Amino acid sequence: MEENKNNIPESVWAPGVPQNIKAEDVITLDELTIMAINYLINNVIIPHGFKIEPGFPRKEIPQIGVKKDGVLYGIIVVPSIFPKYVTLQDEFRIKLVEMCEKGDIVPLFAAVGYKSIDDDRAKESLTLKGDVFMTTFQGFIKLTKDEKQSYALTKENFYNIGE
Repeated sequence: MEENKNNIPESVWAPGVPQNIKAEDVITLDELTIMAINYLINNVIIPHGFKIEPGFPRKEIPQIGVKKDGVLYGIIVVPSIFPKYVTLQDEFRIKLVEMCEKGDIVPLFAAVGYKSIDDDRAKESLTLKGDVFMTTFQGFIKLTKDEKQSYALTKENFYNIGE
C-alpha cells in the first residue's frame, strides 16, 4: 500500500470493480480473520492493558486469550464484509460457551467489519489485496447459552473489557 503526500493510504486498485479478478487477488477468510485479530490486538487489547495469554492458537476458537484482574477472556473473532454482519449459529455458540465455562473462560464475541473505501467495491463486498478498508469494531458481546442470543449491541449484552 502506498501513501500519498498527505499520508493517506491509497488503494493499488483503480476506482470501481476490476474486470478480471483473479483468485489470488481476493483476501481469503483466513487472511481476513488474521487482519481482524491483529486489528483487535493493536487497537483494543494492548491499549487497554490486557495481557495476551499463550495457548490460544489463532486458527482455533477462541482465537485470542487475554487476562486482566485475574479474569481470563476468550475472544472469538469473526470478520464481516460490508454489508453483511456474521454471527454464530446457536448450536455452535452454546457448545463454545460450555467449552469456555469448563476452562473458566469468559467468552466474548468480536465482530470486526471491513468495507472497501471504494463505493463500487464495497457494494460488491469485495476484499482485494492491496485495497484500503474502513474497519469497524463496536465492542465485545458476552456469549451466553441462551437458546437465542441477540447480537445487537445493547447495554444488556455489551461487554466493555476496558472498564
